[in-house]
Amino acid sequence: MLNRHDTPQVLIVLLNWNSADETIAAVQSLRRMEYRKYRVLIVDNASQDDSIARLRPLVSEDLDLLESPINTGYTGGCNQGMKRALELEVDYVWLLNNDAVVEPNTLSSLVSLAESEPSVGLVTPRIASLDEDRLTFAGGIISIERRLYNETHDPEVAREWSLRYPESGLVIGTAMLIRTELIRKIGMLDNRFFAYFEDIDYSARSAQAGFRNVVDANSVVRHLEKNRNTRPFEIKPHYWYYMARNESRFWRKHLGWMGSLRQSWYSFNGFLRHYNRLSSRPESRASLLAGLWDGWFDRSGPYHTGLRMPSVPAALVNLYSRRRTLQPQAGSSDSDRA
Repeated sequence: MLNRHDTPQVLIVLLNWNSADETIAAVQSLRRMEYRKYRVLIVDNASQDDSIARLRPLVSEDLDLLESPINTGYTGGCNQGMKRALELEVDYVWLLNNDAVVEPNTLSSLVSLAESEPSVGLVTPRIASLDEDRLTFAGGIISIERRLYNETHDPEVAREWSLRYPESGLVIGTAMLIRTELIRKIGMLDNRFFAYFEDIDYSARSAQAGFRNVVDANSVVRHLEKNRNTRPFEIKPHYWYYMARNESRFWRKHLGWMGSLRQSWYSFNGFLRHYNRLSSRPESRASLLAGLWDGWFDRSGPYHTGLRMPSVPAALVNLYSRRRTLQPQAGSSDSDRA
């Protein structure tokens, strides 16, 4: 446990968009933490409901509300929080999903792990489902050099990966603790992702800068899960768009057009497995295809329902998906191998 007199200062950033109930519950959860040296910043991302009116009464000596006039996406909203963290000169910023449930010892455990070694740049707890008693994230790997990206919910697999790839750790953005020294060195989240996959990109950039990304096996945060493998029909169309687009964009960003062709092909085939499963969800299928198309052309920006893959390539993709039984392949985020 940390020495009380040397306790680092943490800025906790909660992003709100039309979800005041979740944000208020998250703040109540934070108030029960044993770790006390923190401030909370709620960033409202241009909510269209009554969020502002409900969140303003929460403002206090240690809680601020930043009201963004436009929706800048998850990346833009979090970047406003990271900018505030640098202005306040805190030691860490904790990007926390506003649907997360935090245990009293969570932040203490995360900061203790980060403070144990100066090279630790990013720390995440294990992530568990809010409505089921099971882990959804126990660890992962990201290596541009090895062309590897994978995640696992199995603690034993995660431990094996951490031993095999100690410099290629992956954290996800659900409850990501960031050393502000890392922000000063590599910058903030990449705004072009807008939402989803920005945490994978940040993990890769952190590792490339010589920092370690670690999972704290002694803490767990629960939140509402978006599992595309086990519950695909519960996922909204925008998720399929962003994930299909941004995985391709990620490899293009780090490997260039020619260097990313193989990884983009793996990603394409992986998402077509989901496309086949979503036959009863036409809007989700269309969003997924639009994401693949826009990712190929390195496009950015927010999702809207009118986005579509052009009809001719969409017909060719549909024909291809019918004729092949697609399997996960090495290098795909859906692979069980690393």
